[in-house]
Amino acid sequence: MHTVLITYIILVNLWGFVLMGIDKRKAKKHLWRVPERTLFLTALFLGSIGILVGMRVFRHKTKHRSFTFGIPAILILQLALLVALAALHRRQMGSPVRTVKNELSLIRELDSDTIQSYISFDNLTNSHIASGAISADTAEAVALFFKQFRYDIQDVEINDNTATVHVNITNLDMRALSQDLCAEILKQTVAIYPSEEEMTINGYYQLLHDTLQANDYPKTTTIATFHLKQEESGWVILADETLEDELVSGFISCMNDPYILPVSTILSIQLDAFKALDAAQWKEYLNIEDLFATYNTEYYSEIDDAYVQALAECFDYEILRCQEQGDEATAAVRITSLDMPGILTQYKQAILGYASTTQSIRDNSTAVSNETSRLLLEALKAHEGTHSTDIDMTFHNNGNAWDIYFDETFTNAVMGDMDLAIETFNTVA
Repeated sequence: MHTVLITYIILVNLWGFVLMGIDKRKAKKHLWRVPERTLFLTALFLGSIGILVGMRVFRHKTKHRSFTFGIPAILILQLALLVALAALHRRQMGSPVRTVKNELSLIRELDSDTIQSYISFDNLTNSHIASGAISADTAEAVALFFKQFRYDIQDVEINDNTATVHVNITNLDMRALSQDLCAEILKQTVAIYPSEEEMTINGYYQLLHDTLQANDYPKTTTIATFHLKQEESGWVILADETLEDELVSGFISCMNDPYILPVSTILSIQLDAFKALDAAQWKEYLNIEDLFATYNTEYYSEIDDAYVQALAECFDYEILRCQEQGDEATAAVRITSLDMPGILTQYKQAILGYASTTQSIRDNSTAVSNETSRLLLEALKAHEGTHSTDIDMTFHNNGNAWDIYFDETFTNAVMGDMDLAIETFNTVA
């Protein structure tokens, strides 16, 4: 801004000087003159020095009282105005409002040192989510975070050597951003098999960067309150955790809110993790080893593999209902898996068919075991339908987030409602 003003003053005064030279030359040659109105307007628009110097250099208009008195008078008034503006600027520079503006302008210009002097990069994360050291890559995510940052001073209250400045802060909808970011973090960290490895700060800020780039958030306006104290060096902002959170429009509070993600979202992310399991992972998760207790070394491994393959292909879910009340929540979930009641019914009918043959009488125990195991394998491979089981789940918020616990009821439903399958198997004639 200062550079533009200085450049303008230099140019307009050069123009005023040139105009005086042109007018003097035209006067000597009795040509059409430069209108006096143009010369005075040039002087009024801060070109008075150029006009005055032109008068002296070209000895032009020196006998015109309107010029000999008018141009110096304009110059004196302009100098007085500049002195007054400079004094006002100095007073503003030392005012609480100017102090706040200076700092907020630096934040808007993405000055990393200024941002970190008020906003701890550590505090922008949830300590229950990420840990570790901060790297230089963090600055890129923070710059994107403040890209839409704007401010508007509302009012100031000065009381002796203390002051309070209220500012409207406009930035992204931090609650919406926090919800998306926490969901992405959960997707990254949720594990069917618990791991001791934690998300790092660098990983967190990479997710923040990616989330900001992938989504277009609306802007919201919040209020930040600056408390200042006057010292010998001028007004000083008293930074604290409250101001830190207000400068980021409540983002820190949102990220530490244990209820930021509803139970339905957390449950969906957890169940999606189950849907992503392949047959080998299901086998490991359920710790399957001769699931049907055939004790048949020739077929049991094949039977287990056929089962988990069918499970991986069939597993799905639907959240029927979800309700939160304080620290407790309930959900009704429909789990879809392979049709174990139908499979075991088909298997029993095959066994009964085998038992009615003379071959079953002639076979020894090993042959009987092999045949019954083979029939079970065929029933598993021939399955086409699915079976759905409705279960009720309860959850508790531990103060950090919602605890999602999968009990035996969930495991039974995932496995195709084994309880009903066994009951059906025992009643089929």
